[in-house]
Amino acid sequence: MSIKRTKNGTYQLRVYIPDDVQSKLGLSKLYQKRFKTRREAKEAELKLSVDIEKARHNKHYQKPLKKEDILFEDFYKDVWLEPYKAGQTTSTNKPPTRATIFQTENLFRLHIIPLLGKYSLSYLNDNKQLVLNLLTPKANSFANFKAIRGYINSVFDWAEELDYIQVNRLHKTISRIKATKKQMLKDSKREEDLSLNEEELRYWLLAFDEDLERGLIEFKDYVLFYTTFFLSDRKSESYALQWKHINFKTNEILIENALDQFGTVKSTKGGKKTLFHAPIELMDLLKKWKELQKAELKQFGIRQTNNQFVFTYNDRKNNINVVLHIDYLNYRMNSIRRRHPDLAPASPHKLRHTGATLAKKAGRSLAEISEALTHSDQSITKTYINTKTTVRQPAGVTAFRSLKN
Repeated sequence: MSIKRTKNGTYQLRVYIPDDVQSKLGLSKLYQKRFKTRREAKEAELKLSVDIEKARHNKHYQKPLKKEDILFEDFYKDVWLEPYKAGQTTSTNKPPTRATIFQTENLFRLHIIPLLGKYSLSYLNDNKQLVLNLLTPKANSFANFKAIRGYINSVFDWAEELDYIQVNRLHKTISRIKATKKQMLKDSKREEDLSLNEEELRYWLLAFDEDLERGLIEFKDYVLFYTTFFLSDRKSESYALQWKHINFKTNEILIENALDQFGTVKSTKGGKKTLFHAPIELMDLLKKWKELQKAELKQFGIRQTNNQFVFTYNDRKNNINVVLHIDYLNYRMNSIRRRHPDLAPASPHKLRHTGATLAKKAGRSLAEISEALTHSDQSITKTYINTKTTVRQPAGVTAFRSLKN
């Protein structure tokens, strides 16, 4: 056994563990650990000596588990998860929503626990290279690695907070692992794939018209598509529309809510409330749909009120007047594309990009488009506008002309 002072002022304890007690103590041949003071190192040395003697004289001896020896999976389930649900493991003002908790639990179940679950906190915290080796392949294969990285750091930060470990030694190491897969996907995307051009959009509109005439889609789905297209809003915001949000006298539509993946009403992204001056074409469609919906609901003994959701459906379990599930419009658009295979790939979110891009081509300013998309920052809007920047006169030309004059 030896205790040596290191160059950075800490004290390193080195102990060779006898072969006959290594398995009982759960230690390898050489035990090494650093302490802030010589006293702490000496106390650990004495305790280890006692453990070795006990193990030698008792063949059934098992080393008492310390807090840091808890498995990552057990710490996640028994110590971290409930405080996370209560919003205690982050610095945000609000606890996570039900939808966020659902996604978090899936992320741990499918990706994090299979990688780290069977290792103890202390072992992972002391073996940076192992953690790098485990997580780097995941960063190369999973696009949302940033979330994995954040949650793992959150677990170890919470372990440090509750004194399961002295310090989170993995924070810098994990933060250095780049989300390679996400960057690869970003680099592989072509600009023309991010939005529809005028001709592609025209074919989509014609396909909806044709399928409506042939009775292949419901009028409700037709109106939902046009609502999302005209407003260029998020599909979850269209899903949350109630008749009280639509003013037929002033041709205005208020977007103030959205639906999460469980069909629960929540505030919009950023908590914004936006009043849209809707085109007459959309208002006429909504007015017609309101009358049709009123008649449909009456058949089930349901009275249409201002709190009635504009778009609902009857599910396969015979539930009536149910709010739309998160991928409802995606499924309808996919079914139309199967009937019209020449259509360009599209989704509700691609409609937002399309609206922004075509608006820019039509001469709308970045500020106007950003406001219409309810973005909090114009830098976000720039990623939606898939047009080339036009420079009317290069700076060098201006300088050249001034010299000539």
